[in-house]
Amino acid sequence: MIPWAVEIDRIDWDAYACRCGERGHVGEDLRRIISARSAAETGGVTLDGHVEDEVMLAPVAVPATGVIMAALQEELSADTRDELMLTLWRVVLGGDDESVKREICDRVRDGIWTLYREATRGDTESALEILEYVERDSARLEHFRRAVAPRLAKRTR
Repeated sequence: MIPWAVEIDRIDWDAYACRCGERGHVGEDLRRIISARSAAETGGVTLDGHVEDEVMLAPVAVPATGVIMAALQEELSADTRDELMLTLWRVVLGGDDESVKREICDRVRDGIWTLYREATRGDTESALEILEYVERDSARLEHFRRAVAPRLAKRTR
């Protein structure tokens, strides 16, 4: 049993509006993206314009965030991890619907150690930017920021 797949299956995706105007497809889009071993295997499927667009969050972003947080705990292809982190970054830092954003941040906080792991092994910059927005323990965040500073310095060379 894979936790992110269980999370996808438990959600009634038809109950959530999407930015594209359709309902019901985001769960299967997530399944396809997360299962892909390369960008080619996604068949061009992306969450851009579905869970969010440039200024608005869709209600479907809330359950999608829970699935993303569960999936980020797994071994994923680099393309998949990049897509999920980009989507997470967009929904946490973007949008103007404060009630949806609050629910998204709560979902991220439920799995906050996943982002700390990502900061030490994966997309350090995006993880730290997301943590800057959702982390309530500023001392912990600052400690981790110092701990990963050599990693950031190495990546910018």
